[in-house]
Parts: sequence; structure tokens; C-alpha cells
Amino acid sequence: MTPLARTTLAAGCGAALLALPGVADASFYGKNHGPLVNVSNRQLGPISENDIDIVENLGEKVPAGLFFVDGHGEKVGLSQVLGQGKPVLVTMGYYHCPMLCNLVHEGLVKAIRSSGLVLGKDLLGFSVSIDPKEDPKSANTNQGRLLRALEHEKQPTDWPFTLDTSPEAGVAAQLAKAVGFRYKYDPQSKQFAHAAVAFVLSPEGKIARYLYGVDFNARDFRMAVVEASGGRVGTSIDRVLQFCFKYDPMTQRYTPYAMAFVRIGAGLSCLALMGLLAVLWRRELLMRRRRLA
Repeated sequence: MTPLARTTLAAGCGAALLALPGVADASFYGKNHGPLVNVSNRQLGPISENDIDIVENLGEKVPAGLFFVDGHGEKVGLSQVLGQGKPVLVTMGYYHCPMLCNLVHEGLVKAIRSSGLVLGKDLLGFSVSIDPKEDPKSANTNQGRLLRALEHEKQPTDWPFTLDTSPEAGVAAQLAKAVGFRYKYDPQSKQFAHAAVAFVLSPEGKIARYLYGVDFNARDFRMAVVEASGGRVGTSIDRVLQFCFKYDPMTQRYTPYAMAFVRIGAGLSCLALMGLLAVLWRRELLMRRRRLA
């Protein structure tokens, strides 16, 4: 994991702590290998950076056969959503989260709207609660808020908000392990410590990209979705941009690919030279015809 990613995770977890009364002075992120300090006479540990880390498993497939239920009690399989041939934006958190999870969803809504992509047409969403005691009403409330912000109220199946009703089977934990999402429950504050991150899956279920933080660049977001789709989403211009920009894991952004511009420049120069030769050749032919005449 890159230093920038760790900084982003620290900022995300810090944002979550600000929402907890009397907990903002404690760090849920950092090299704390023993119990954390007492805040308001409450023990908040032991929680270490490994407990809330992100282990990137790019290119790996998520397990098949993971089933959850939505807020209405309907069974929802992740493979069903992936089977629609579109990239899937996955979030993991919990629906009664005081701040961080809502900020991630708000950031994703803003990115989708700014990128020009359309939920249901270009991509799908899939949210999973890591809390085995999650309230279905909270799932429906959060889903409704997100779909209204996207002006997409008629198709809730385009972004299911799901629950893990079988904690003994650990379905949510299986998905979290597959995408490298490490989190930990603090019984004292009754909150989950976790990172601010979303995952982009390809239609085949491969982990294509990690999106960190709560504010996502619209261009990078669009390119991540187009890349994950394997060319099934986006325009011809998007495909050109994919050729000219490459993802930089150090900055976690898409940056200009120098070699691509060199190739484009060489190609344009070659075309210009061929055009010039064609013009000169045509002039030579006309001059010869005039001499013969």
C-alpha cells in the first residue's frame, strides 16, 4: 500500500472519529499495537493500523456465490449484479455510520453526476453492511437518499443496499477479505473503524480499481469505470484517453502516458511526411505530362 493511500486512510478514519462524542482525540489509525488511550473513561483498543488497512488485490476475482439480502428481505447475489455486463461500484461500511460511510456515498454520487456516467446504463452499484446487527430500515433509508441524489428512484436494483443476515457464514467478511478491506468493531464506542474506500469491479468480477477518500476526481472516476468495463462503456474519446493516460499507483490518479504521446507524435509526423511526398509526387507527374505534351 502506498504512502499516499495510508495518508488518505488516516484522513478518512479521522473524519469518522469527529462524529463520535469524546473520541476525536484518539487515533483509530496509526502504529498503535496496544490498547489506545482512554477517552472519557472508555478503552478504545486495541486497534492497530493492520486492523483497518487496505490490501490491494488488483486483478483478483471476488468469490462467486456470495448472497445477501436487501432492506426488503429479498435475496441478492453479487454474481447477479455482475452478470449484467457492467462495471460494479462496491462499497463496504454500515448504514448507521455517523459520518464516514455517508461521506463516501455522497462523494460517489457527485463523481457519477460530474463524470456524465449514468447508473443502470454505464455502471451498477452494490453496498454491503459489515454490521451483522444492521437495521433493514437504515439500508432502505440510505439507498433512497442515494438514488434521489442521482435522480434515479425507479430502479433500486441498480444499486442494492444489502445486509449480511448470516454472520456465522461470514459472507460480508468473505467479500471484505477478497477486496482487502480490513475493519474492526470497537465495543466501547459501538462503532466500526474502517477506511474510506470504494472498489470498482469488472463485469467478470475482477477487482479493477480502488478509489480512496470521500472526494473523487470526475475524470479519474470515469476512466476507472471505462477501464473496468473493458471498452463496453464510454465513447471513442474515452478509448483514446485510455491510450493516452495510465493509472499511477503512487499518486492514485490517471496521468499522461509519455510514450503514448510520443507514438501519437510519431504517427502524425509520418502521416504529414506521407502527405508531403504525395503532393510532390503528384506535381512531378503533372510536370512530366506537360513536357510530353
